[in-house]
Amino acid sequence: MESSEFPLQIDSIKSIDHLGIVAGTYHKLGLAQLIDRALPKIGQHRLSSSQILLAFILNGLGFTERRLYLFPEYCQNLDLERLIGPDISASHFNESVLGRLLDQIHAYGSTKLFTDLVTQMFTVYKEKLQLGHVDTTNFSVHGKYENGSGDGCIRITKGHPKDKRWDLKRFVLSLVVNQHGIPIFARAHDGNESDKETLVKTILSLKESFEFDPDVIFMGDSALYTEKNINSLGNETKWISNVPATINEMTKLLKADVTLVPTSDPRYSCCSVNSTYGGIPQKWIIVSSEEMKAREEKTFDKNLEKRYKVAIKGLKEVTTILYECEADARNALSRYLDKTSLVALSESEVKIVHKRANGKRGRPKEGEVLLAKYQIKASVIPNQKTIEKERAYLGRFILATNVLDLDDEAVLNHYKGQMLVEKGFRFLKDKSFRVAEVYLKNERRIEALCMIMVLCLMIYAYTEWLMRNRLQEENASVLNQKKKPTANPTLKWIFFKFREIKSCILVFNDRLCSSVQRLSSENLKILHLLGPEYEKFYI
Repeated sequence: MESSEFPLQIDSIKSIDHLGIVAGTYHKLGLAQLIDRALPKIGQHRLSSSQILLAFILNGLGFTERRLYLFPEYCQNLDLERLIGPDISASHFNESVLGRLLDQIHAYGSTKLFTDLVTQMFTVYKEKLQLGHVDTTNFSVHGKYENGSGDGCIRITKGHPKDKRWDLKRFVLSLVVNQHGIPIFARAHDGNESDKETLVKTILSLKESFEFDPDVIFMGDSALYTEKNINSLGNETKWISNVPATINEMTKLLKADVTLVPTSDPRYSCCSVNSTYGGIPQKWIIVSSEEMKAREEKTFDKNLEKRYKVAIKGLKEVTTILYECEADARNALSRYLDKTSLVALSESEVKIVHKRANGKRGRPKEGEVLLAKYQIKASVIPNQKTIEKERAYLGRFILATNVLDLDDEAVLNHYKGQMLVEKGFRFLKDKSFRVAEVYLKNERRIEALCMIMVLCLMIYAYTEWLMRNRLQEENASVLNQKKKPTANPTLKWIFFKFREIKSCILVFNDRLCSSVQRLSSENLKILHLLGPEYEKFYI
């Protein structure tokens, strides 16, 4: 047939990429309905609050270099009608519309809204909360931020920068993720908020926000472990924490001769002792990590030469002093050796030297009375016994818990999951996502954007869990970067597989229709595993 009988023309080509998966999770979790109830549309613009928020999330998870103020340009190449809704165009997402939504989020309460969204998520995500990993990070921002709003908003101010940008102001984010790395609580804080105070406040706020099994165990780093904090948590809250090196009992125990028992993971061995630090019955698990030991040995060997030079300098100071009696000299040498266990004496003696009473130099006069002084003559060598003993203690750390019936290896395994919250922070700061790019002029909007950042993480982490769970249920796999099957892919890799999927907008008999191009058989397999909520954006 001739093409004139079917006047089919290409109107435009738009991108879908992996964003249909993002939109699929957004709707699967039922977030849109909750958002529109909490944040009803105001103004004459076409978009609902849930549509604007979805656009924020697509931008946050879009692998884009475009920042917030370039939002319309970012949307220009997307198939917005397919991803967000009919008759939606990039021009609808102007600065006024975006800013107004951020103001609404702050007015509603950023933490309250995120808590509501997590509650909604749990109606779909049926996994029971077992472990809560809590930590904080901070984000540097550009601008003056005089904190003059006076409305209880966070204060953007100087604090302790984890990115070493001492010149910038910042805000702090506390985060709790579950055993699968899915965020369940988040709150923004002042830029100078103390980790020691923030961590315990976060756990107590989470307990106020949700009802969950009393057997849930919370994990925190050494900032959580203070006498005040563990008393604030009480016996009702179960916890595991790293013990800080500032506690005397901890430093002594790290160097104690204890019998460490290998775990099922050959990289670790451990044993436990009872403790009542802070008046709370608990047990401390001494852990030896082979990987940590290998790292610390490099630093240890590098510092040995420096420490030996310091020891030699100390010996020089001791041997230049003139003592009043032999006992004083020998006591000074003994104190030096006690303080500098890195070295051992190779030879030593105390010699008598005579000095003029008036302290002058030169040959004494005939009949002049000379004073007898005592001087140390000594040389030292490295104390190999001490060095090997110190080396044996490398790679150790101590975990504390008030769950007394939990075996040592289980405590260690639970705490190793703390990497999940650290992984979440790396995600938020990942330059390929640009989620953490903050270019807003007031604290209210930054606080609201902070909630959206964590919402992006929640959608990402839930989708990754769902993908892996479905692969295991179906005993299926996808190809990894090396073209080998895996049932445990990262979602970032799944997203990569959906790059360059396009929506071809066609004109047929004066009507617009679209066709998705470049879907591979593996793309279709992934969409089928995820379910119809995801397939509808591509098929």
